[in-house]
Amino acid sequence: MIETALVELIDRAEAECVEAQRTDLSNRLRQIRSRVLDPAQLVLVVGEPEQGKSELVNSLVNAPVCATGEHVSTTVPTVVRHSSEPSAQLVGQETPQSAVGGDRWPVSIERLHEELDNALRDGYSLSRAEVGLPRALLENGLALMDTPAVGGVVSSLGTVTEEAVAEADALLMVSDATQELTTNELNFLRRVTSMCPNVALVQPKIDFVPDWRRIVEINRKHMANAGVAGKIFPVSSRIRARAMREKSQELNTESGFPPLLDYLRKEMASAHEQLTRRLVAHNVTEAIDRITTSLREELNNQSPRTATETLLELEAAQRRAEDLKRLSGRWQKTLSDAVQELYSDIEYDFRERSWAVLHQANETLDEVDPGTTWEDFEDWLRRNLSRAIAETFEWLDRRRERITEQVCDELLREHVRTLPASDPIPVPDPLPRVPDPKPPKNADYPRKDQFLTGLRGSYGGVLMFGLMTSMAGLPLMNVVSISAGLLLGSKSLNEEKDARLKRRQAEARTSVQRYVEHVVFQVNKEARDAIRHMHQTLHDHCNRITEQAQISISRSIQDTKRSAEQSAVDRDARAREIKKKLEELNALRKKAATLTSNRITAA
Repeated sequence: MIETALVELIDRAEAECVEAQRTDLSNRLRQIRSRVLDPAQLVLVVGEPEQGKSELVNSLVNAPVCATGEHVSTTVPTVVRHSSEPSAQLVGQETPQSAVGGDRWPVSIERLHEELDNALRDGYSLSRAEVGLPRALLENGLALMDTPAVGGVVSSLGTVTEEAVAEADALLMVSDATQELTTNELNFLRRVTSMCPNVALVQPKIDFVPDWRRIVEINRKHMANAGVAGKIFPVSSRIRARAMREKSQELNTESGFPPLLDYLRKEMASAHEQLTRRLVAHNVTEAIDRITTSLREELNNQSPRTATETLLELEAAQRRAEDLKRLSGRWQKTLSDAVQELYSDIEYDFRERSWAVLHQANETLDEVDPGTTWEDFEDWLRRNLSRAIAETFEWLDRRRERITEQVCDELLREHVRTLPASDPIPVPDPLPRVPDPKPPKNADYPRKDQFLTGLRGSYGGVLMFGLMTSMAGLPLMNVVSISAGLLLGSKSLNEEKDARLKRRQAEARTSVQRYVEHVVFQVNKEARDAIRHMHQTLHDHCNRITEQAQISISRSIQDTKRSAEQSAVDRDARAREIKKKLEELNALRKKAATLTSNRITAA
């Protein structure tokens, strides 16, 4: 069988990786070996958050097997396979005490999402959820996996997805048609194509975007420029769902799903062997090429050296070591200074934005009665603070990119330029953690209190003007004294209302200021945590490059010394050994190349 030939080829390549002490390559080939022996055709559905991955899987199998909705994200992979009856089960992480492949708990398919949430809330460590459905699309062994988002807030979920890529036969990258492919999405496609070359791009939500065809063409050019080969399928899950409800062939065609379903049936499920060949050929060839490059460098170093050449090489290696030490000091100082400056700037930035909101709030409170407009004012305050938080963290993310560029430029002037793979800084939402601002008290002014206030003010007026008019022979209660009492009573009532309004406004301003200060404290905490994470990520990346360069220089010095001490006979023997190994690797590479032309057979 073809599986036997593929496994033998992978085993030979893995043995070469082990001999070359490349455990990273041998581990990847071991994962590919497991996929070859698995009869299922695993297709990963991947993408950034809120792009419609879960909704796409539901539309493909015409069943709500994956949780969807606003702010609902996939935390555990969900695998959908074929079965004669609908079924579902949760699979735990494999441990030394658990069963091979992890413990399994059958659950009701109708309560899958609820049971999954309960298990995670109770602290169970799950590797995936598995769903079985009687669908024609899945009959030939096709299995769809809805994966956690890549580039999301929780970076560990993206790591789970990237680890699963090495075991996949094919990928459906989901990016909605509302915008072009982002830089992060293209970088992700480039990374995963090196592990799984069978990639297609699905663009949902074409019913939301009138000019989706222009977006599709732009993305086709982006993929070509990035060296990513793959078809693009524009679709609409909403139109597909309506077509299934109304059993409308016209709506189903409009949804764009028929070409995608044909692609899955014919080019994936029906072309399982060809896709497996491509997967094995790609990974085996890449592993052999890396080993071959290392051996050729060693072969070039086998030529005899004179004492002068050896001395010159040692001096050059020593100079590189000293330069690297100075370089390490420069990038560390650049990073430290930039982070310290960022700590100061981010606190000033949000405090300035919050002060602008607070100043506008105080001006508003000076003009309105907070007792009657408090709810609307509170909504306005939250919206403006949320906008200020988003603007601050967008600015922080731009500063992160600029600092990354500066530090990497400082570090990599003499090296191949590479930037660390880091997700954009997410915008936090600290407002739910901050107690709501308290509304002002004494907003109500009962009629009884108003009457008493007016009565107190009018009493003095009646008495004073009554006494004055009594000198003219008029009684104490007359038209003049009563009119004066009404006038002074009305004046006292208005003055009391104004005093109460000013007290409410003052209380509201104090409450808002405390609320804003609390928000500033929370945002500064989130920002400092984000900066610390960025600092650690960038430091680890640069430190890793520095260590690799140090190891390379140390190895070069050791190789030079060893070569100088090595006899001509030993060098010739090692050169013959390397040439023989290169011939064997070349033959193995040619055999791997025949996979894509269907010429390999079982041995």
